[in-house]
Order: sequence, then structure tokens, then C-alpha cells
Amino acid sequence: MGDVRDLGSGALARVVPPRLRGVKVPGLAIASVLLLVFAVLSLAPALGTYLSQRQKLADLTAQVARQQADLKATSTDIARWSDPAYVRSQAGSRLFYVLPGEVAYRVVGGTATKASGPAQPPTTTVQTTRTDWTGALLDSLVAAGTTSATPKALTGR
Repeated sequence: MGDVRDLGSGALARVVPPRLRGVKVPGLAIASVLLLVFAVLSLAPALGTYLSQRQKLADLTAQVARQQADLKATSTDIARWSDPAYVRSQAGSRLFYVLPGEVAYRVVGGTATKASGPAQPPTTTVQTTRTDWTGALLDSLVAAGTTSATPKALTGR
């Protein structure tokens, strides 16, 4: 900032640059800045505590909402299990129970197939086939009996 000069008898005086000689800082401004710094430093921990408590409150509110949804789903399941028809259907599908006189079939090793599109409703009119399936069957039998290709080559596997 400036140089320090010795005035003698142990007193020191600071040399103020010419551009800062006319600047005077009022004591009220310094006190206001100090008060503001003190307020920020004293309120910072309280503000951090407030924000963390708000976050915990938001988390707990979300948890309560999830638990209420789970409770509603569980109540629906309990109501469903009080229906004898539902219990009977679950016993049949999960435990393979059947009523006397019924026959249960179980498919082992079957794979699910995807439907290519919506199923067409059955018609009441007789339709003719578009291809000659008897001729195609006869051609297939003749080709199978006269070919020299291996089964791998025919199936592509």
C-alpha cells in the first residue's frame, strides 16, 4: 500500500498514495460489513442444519407414500385371497391340484410362441384353399425320396 516513515520518538506514520488521500471510509460502513460477516458466519451452520432436515423430511415423505402404495396392494391381495374361486385357481396353477373328475395336462419343454398379429375371427362360410396342398405334399415326398443331400443341408441347422 504505502511506505512507513519514522517520525522520531518511536512513532511511525504511514504514507498514503495521492489517489487515496481523499477517500474516507465511515465507521458505520466498517461496522455494517463486520456485522454482516458475523451474521453469515453465525447463521451458516443453522442454515446447513435446516437444509439437511428439509431433505430428510422429503425422503421420509416419499417413503411414506411408497409404503401406503404397498399397503394398498397388500390389501387388494388379501381381498383377492378371501375369494374361494381365486384360491381354487391358484391351487390349480401353482400346485397342480384338480377337482375330482378333471384331467390336468402339463406341457414339458414347450416354448412360448409370439403371435404374428391379431387373430382372425372364424367365418361361417366355406373357403377354398389358395394353394394345391395335395400337389405340394406329393412333390415333397418325391423330393425326399430322390435327393442326395444330407439332413443338415435340408434343414439348414
